[in-house]
Amino acid sequence: MRFIAKRWQEIIDGTPTFWKFVAPALPPHVHEATIRRSGTSSLVIVYPTNPHRRITDTGPSIYDFLNRLAHTSSRWSAYYGPMVPEYFDKPAPRLQTIILTRRAGPATALELLGGKTEHLRHVDLSFLAIQWRMGLFTQLIFLRLNSVNSFGFTTAHLVDTLRASPCLEHLHLARMNRTTDDPPPLQVITLPGLQSINVNGCVASFTADILRYIRAPSAIRFCLSVVWDASRGDLEAFLDEDLQHFQEFFRAAHRRNGSSTLSLDYDVVKWASPGGEGSQDDLSFSVSIQCSHWTPCIRWPESILLEDPGLNVRFGSLGNVGHQAFEVLAPMRCVTRAESVYTFRVDEFVSVLEFIGKPLSGDPSLPSLPCLQKLVIRDIKGNARNLLDMVHSRFNSVSWKGGKRTPLTINFGRPYHHADDCARSILDLTTLMNIRETVGVERVGFVGSEQLDGTLAVICDEEVPE
Repeated sequence: MRFIAKRWQEIIDGTPTFWKFVAPALPPHVHEATIRRSGTSSLVIVYPTNPHRRITDTGPSIYDFLNRLAHTSSRWSAYYGPMVPEYFDKPAPRLQTIILTRRAGPATALELLGGKTEHLRHVDLSFLAIQWRMGLFTQLIFLRLNSVNSFGFTTAHLVDTLRASPCLEHLHLARMNRTTDDPPPLQVITLPGLQSINVNGCVASFTADILRYIRAPSAIRFCLSVVWDASRGDLEAFLDEDLQHFQEFFRAAHRRNGSSTLSLDYDVVKWASPGGEGSQDDLSFSVSIQCSHWTPCIRWPESILLEDPGLNVRFGSLGNVGHQAFEVLAPMRCVTRAESVYTFRVDEFVSVLEFIGKPLSGDPSLPSLPCLQKLVIRDIKGNARNLLDMVHSRFNSVSWKGGKRTPLTINFGRPYHHADDCARSILDLTTLMNIRETVGVERVGFVGSEQLDGTLAVICDEEVPE
């Protein structure tokens, strides 16, 4: 821009606030010019880190970089980069944004900014050890703590920070596993501007203690991932009580987005509604719980949605808990879509088909998932005729004659092939036509890429002798 015209150059060079970003990718003479032209204005120091690449391959070390800027440290308003203790153990009155991550080496407890942290508004700390105290952070707008090994830290300290930050907009907590004592009974904290809540991989008791007290009437994003150990407490109480005040948000997101998905895979149950793309006010949530007992996690969305339609159930690898899932899911009327994703076990795939085809144990006149409207099968395992058996069982049951049937659309994933794959089952035309002709099947289609990959399909009829 400076080279467009001489007048432009004069204006830019004479505007100190234009010269505020300093990064290691720029040569030293550009740093010197930036500092000189910035006058007494605030500076933003950016030292990007890439864990998969040594920074020395692309620029100066963090120590060389900061040493050149040491005389300007009192003017820093924002810092993005690795922790260098000698620059962050003393007051920095202009510093409002701090994004710090620990470099390799042992962690030592740091008194952040010499305890003078009242000017900070955006705090993002990863893999650090700091000395925590009551009143450490106040008036924050953004708070992210990732694996922060805080000496003397308790849940009460974090609650104190939240209470002292009524304008907080974003709260992200990851792998915060230290609580040194039980927090005293605390009052509810209402954060009227809090838009984003993200709690990932924290100890279950810590997660419960924090979410129990937060009220976020303006929230538009909620993300929770927790490993639940039975010794940590009652999972049902956590879902129904500690997350009670977020239930209306989950229901509103489901309704606005038109659907949500309950995924069952290995030992993880995940309920999510990702929202649309591009709009800043779209509601979205994701609650992922790793546990050994699925029943509370499956009943929980139903208790929130009641009979609101649009819940999609995605079956992955069910392991030894498939029977738990089927028993709880069977009567749920909010489920209108089911999806069988990729699994390596034929018996798991067949068990899902048998479940969809069999009648309810409490009401044989209805099938499992009585309001199911769409079934998506991404990958066929075993004999393709198992699909026909499922359809006949669901729609041709003697016990269901004369009853009202919910029409079912079945979509199959288009067959694909990779060099390392073994042979895959595909639908032969006869089986496909028999499925389509079954009364109750509204439509049969295919989803996935239509690109030809040169695969040769060899089809044999097992009922015809060679």
